[in-house]
Amino acid sequence: MNQAEIKRRQAEEVANILAVITVFILGNRIAEGGITYISAAVSACTLAGIAVSGSLADVLGKLLRSRRNKGQYRNILELRRSALLFHGALGLLGALLLILFAGGIADGIFQIPYSTFIIMMLAPVVLLRTVTSVLQGYFQGEAAELPRAVSGILRQFFLLGFGLLFGGMLESYGEKVSSLLKESRFTPMYGCMGIALAAGLAEILMILFLAILFKSSRRSERKLKQDGMYAGDSAWDCVRILCIGRWPQVLTELLLFLPLPLGMVLWGRRAAQAPETISQYDVYGGKYLVICGVLLFLLSIPVLPVLGRVFTHFRRDEGRLARTAFQSGVHACLVHGIFLSVYMAVMAAQAAALLGGADSGLLKQMLQGGSAVIAFVPLAAFFLRFLQAMGKKYFLLGAAGMADVVFIITFLLFSKREILSLVYGGVAGTLVLCVIAGVLSFRLLRIGMDWLNVLAVPLGAGGISGLVCMLLNRLFAGLGALPAMLLAFLISGMLYWILLLVLRNIKEQELETFPGGRLLAVLGQRMHLYS
Repeated sequence: MNQAEIKRRQAEEVANILAVITVFILGNRIAEGGITYISAAVSACTLAGIAVSGSLADVLGKLLRSRRNKGQYRNILELRRSALLFHGALGLLGALLLILFAGGIADGIFQIPYSTFIIMMLAPVVLLRTVTSVLQGYFQGEAAELPRAVSGILRQFFLLGFGLLFGGMLESYGEKVSSLLKESRFTPMYGCMGIALAAGLAEILMILFLAILFKSSRRSERKLKQDGMYAGDSAWDCVRILCIGRWPQVLTELLLFLPLPLGMVLWGRRAAQAPETISQYDVYGGKYLVICGVLLFLLSIPVLPVLGRVFTHFRRDEGRLARTAFQSGVHACLVHGIFLSVYMAVMAAQAAALLGGADSGLLKQMLQGGSAVIAFVPLAAFFLRFLQAMGKKYFLLGAAGMADVVFIITFLLFSKREILSLVYGGVAGTLVLCVIAGVLSFRLLRIGMDWLNVLAVPLGAGGISGLVCMLLNRLFAGLGALPAMLLAFLISGMLYWILLLVLRNIKEQELETFPGGRLLAVLGQRMHLYS
């Protein structure tokens, strides 16, 4: 990964943070059951979207760059045109199938009938996202990562704005329908339909934004038509190459995303038998996943440059430095993740009181039992990105498939714990994914794991900081949830990092690649721990 790609990936993590915040804001505006209804629709449409255009921008960008470097300019035109026509047709087919079978998907698979019209409203996004992916792939083929980064962030702002507007308008109409038909479920259903409409409009604006940028770059089209070798690839060849390049990544994306719709299906069958429990998924999807998602995406941002340094050293044939950088990235993921997961588990009551509302008790149980994913997911993502860049596609498929199996088994084992079974399944699945991907990565690099420094010492320091959080929690209980959380975070965090420095857990040679290494170096020098 070069610096431009790293910046783009960091921007995508920011977009992901904005996305989960949007879920929280819109979810709190919708009546009870709305998160559950739209989660079923989003799950179905996302699965179709991954099958149609998953990894399309990345694969198309690599193929276009390869042909540009070889001077095959006319092949670039044919490849771009074929990608748009073929995947556009696939996107149209996927959207039509979703519309036709929306009732069967909502009633028969998810057993949430109120999602039927939401799926139909959201289905065109599958086609629109396909066009967006082709345009993004074009810019990546030009070595321009900025358009994709900017479009991802703009999408979330448009979705939030239009979601508040159309969601509120249609929810008001849904209230009238509910009062007329004496059925309260129409209120959240219509509100979710407004959000689905907002998603489609936001995607149309993204296409217009990228199309304007594409139009301004058409000055180089004459060179593509006149220079270079004669086009050697037919339209069929271009489609075949794209499909061959996409399928391993598409399967991996499907397997990694599968626990969310699978958990929705398993939970939907139970909610159908006990409709009064459907609001529990609102807490799981609209609050628990939002809190964990914001934190784990935040953890991923500073670690991405470390992965870039690993491949920079590999390109320079500096194997020893690459292994050192890789180990420092693993260490950074664990050090930051352990602290945040322990902190959220201890301060679960305050976080639930702040964000949970009437369901604070259930959210507290979820955070206490499932905060470990904050540590596991960023580390697993670090390993998976490394394996993907090294071309180990079958390793990725195996790790993701095993994690899904463990998720299902754990859910069935804890099925009596109701919605908490999804939380425990997520923890077990991400742990297995992290361990398998980590073992494969370390074996590929032929290095051993320093369990004492990388895992044991941060766990011990995290346990001590957790005890301090518990004491501070009681001390600051009268100040309110937010002040207590902020003070506990600052004091326990300072203690945690001081313990790591005193125990010399972060080596001096790691500071160059460690996120926040400069600040730690200054602090270590003040404490006379580093020269």
